[in-house]
Amino acid sequence: MYHLITLFLSLSASNPSFKPTLRDSLLGKELAPVSIVGDRQALISGSGQYINLRKLEKLNQTNIINILRIVPGVNIRDEEGFGLRPNIGLRGTSVNRSAKITLMEDGILIAPATYADPSAYYFPTFSRIQGVEVLKGSSQIKYGPYTIGGAVNLISTAIPKTFKGFGQLSIGSFGTNQQRIWLGDSRKNIDYVFEVNRIASQGFKELKNGENTGFDRRDVMGKLRWHTDSSAKIQQALTLKVVHSTEDGNETYLGLTYDDYQKNPYMRYAATQKDVLRLHHNHISLTHTIFPLKGVSIHTSAYLSKTFREWGRASGAGGQNLNNILNDPETHRTSYEILSGNQDGSIDFQSSDRTYLSRGITSMIQYAVQAKTVSHHVQVGLRYHTDEADRYASKSAYNMTNGNMIQTMGSIKGNAENQLRSAQAFSGYLSYDLGFKGLKISPGIRCEHILLDLQNYGISDNARLGTALKSGENTVFVVLPGIGINYQFNENIQTFGGIHKGFSPPGTPIAGTVNTQANSETSINYELGLRYAKNGIQFEMTGFWNDYDNILGSDNVSGGGLGTGDLFNAGHANVYGLELGLDFDLLSLTDFKSKIKLPVDLNYTYTHATFDQTFVNGGGDWGSGTISRGDFIPFITPHLWTASLGFELNRFSTYITGRYTGETRVSPGQGELIVPNQDVKYTSVNALADFLMVDLSTNYKMNKSLTLYSTVNNLTNNKAIVANLPQGYRPNIPLSMNLGLKVSF
Repeated sequence: MYHLITLFLSLSASNPSFKPTLRDSLLGKELAPVSIVGDRQALISGSGQYINLRKLEKLNQTNIINILRIVPGVNIRDEEGFGLRPNIGLRGTSVNRSAKITLMEDGILIAPATYADPSAYYFPTFSRIQGVEVLKGSSQIKYGPYTIGGAVNLISTAIPKTFKGFGQLSIGSFGTNQQRIWLGDSRKNIDYVFEVNRIASQGFKELKNGENTGFDRRDVMGKLRWHTDSSAKIQQALTLKVVHSTEDGNETYLGLTYDDYQKNPYMRYAATQKDVLRLHHNHISLTHTIFPLKGVSIHTSAYLSKTFREWGRASGAGGQNLNNILNDPETHRTSYEILSGNQDGSIDFQSSDRTYLSRGITSMIQYAVQAKTVSHHVQVGLRYHTDEADRYASKSAYNMTNGNMIQTMGSIKGNAENQLRSAQAFSGYLSYDLGFKGLKISPGIRCEHILLDLQNYGISDNARLGTALKSGENTVFVVLPGIGINYQFNENIQTFGGIHKGFSPPGTPIAGTVNTQANSETSINYELGLRYAKNGIQFEMTGFWNDYDNILGSDNVSGGGLGTGDLFNAGHANVYGLELGLDFDLLSLTDFKSKIKLPVDLNYTYTHATFDQTFVNGGGDWGSGTISRGDFIPFITPHLWTASLGFELNRFSTYITGRYTGETRVSPGQGELIVPNQDVKYTSVNALADFLMVDLSTNYKMNKSLTLYSTVNNLTNNKAIVANLPQGYRPNIPLSMNLGLKVSF
């Protein structure tokens, strides 16, 4: 029915000559086979951060956006306020639908179609994530295909060492509620964990008819592992993982005009009352691990994921498309009144159905040996991966009648889009770590061979008979070398740096054409950093520079385009910046001895991103017309701050976190920043104003088993515009409170 599981691998252990028993390796240390960074953050030759379970439990966030902002170098655009489909970029890559990063769960590629159609409309349920890893720099050579910005790896609930259970209940603003339970155990040869999650909300946006604007997401995960006895001469294990997720969301692409936003940022137009997202995701994986010889381990995984996404939404009113109405509601007054439900008239509606299939097999062999003062660690990895996106979009029509939408024309499958995108990719890498005293040198090389295929059947051939078929295919082969260096001056200070060639696949041939294909995105990436750790103080500073040979733009409705999903070339570009992270306890800096702790986290990211040549842009995320050399690349925020202060005393803890987002360009340019106001048309705005969001989390451990917790998001009820995409201005979630109970047994 399904095939099996994928990928990945760990970095070398701190003592590479030590061969642990399989029970030591897997029971209670399940991070090892799936972790990029984990607790070995100080050992990697590039920049990487790890947010562990303890940190996640302190912050009590169900929104991944509020967690990832803790990591320097991460740029995020909010969309619907709950973090269900985050738009993530790393070190200046495009944030749109997280399409320019390598996104993984437990080390396995998790985007619905990583190569052929990488927009991440599915994102794992964050409630069941116990660790978040972000890898940047030269070490990411192992974790392609997107090796310019970096990789994000989400670590799901691990199998416990002994019988253990956990339950969580919460209720909050806007009818938001969560239920979670998991049970797990490790027996003599069989280990398991089973988990059920549900999170739902009535939504904080408002329709005139009072209907639900929220969502209901449900998630089931199971892991079952067999392993040999600890006394076995050759130790091995076989792990089966299964995930099933569903989501029903009353979500829309449509935001607001500026005037309407000022009146009520949480209103929704009547024309969005039928907008709905339905999503189903299934994943199964099987991983075999074996330690055949001293210092040698082999991890082989196979995996299959199937994702279905149906997103129906209004696409026009009164014969006008939505962007025209948003840009000039006065000129298009009749269409605007129909959109608002104040006048009867026609509503154009489109349902975009997509079925994604992703599968593959990967194997990694590593060998580690310690010889006196010299250590050697070699990894060889191979992966065969295929994915496809079956895209059907259908148009239908409604009539707005007394504020209610009544369907007047049914949809015909494929009459708006009808194509199949697919990719086959064979990739491999070789990594070698040479350690001598405080120095570690890590050269590596990655190769990608990709076959991309498009079958565009046209909107008049819904049966796909091929009467108007336009086909295209393209083969990509790329060699990606890199080297990282890490030097430990003493037990407190180390420096690291690296250079590597970055790469992003070019996507399938352009729809509606024959063999018209964008070129791959490539770059030369540099970084240099410093780490310091002493007496509870941890500090990291990293400078980076990504020199693009060929940067790619895209055309998605979610990014402000027409929605073709095509990629196009934009030539040379430069992205450089600085990342700072500081973590310490205020009281540890004094002679005052107390059980009280005052932990402080400070993170700052500066990013400067510009086009390095003049070209005529074809549309999509960056608009149309001439883009000049020196124009800033849009949607990349130059200044990002996150600051957190905690108070911990015995069973009680509380943390306040502020997230500052600086002014952000939303269209290419170099001149004056024009932020939204009532005298500026929607399409004339080229930037969003800066804003600050503040969250509060509190925990009280009632006894060994019970913890009472609460969260307050957007403590100051800031009503800033956080996005102007997909269509119109959008708010963050307003002041909201959540109260919950955690039970461990």
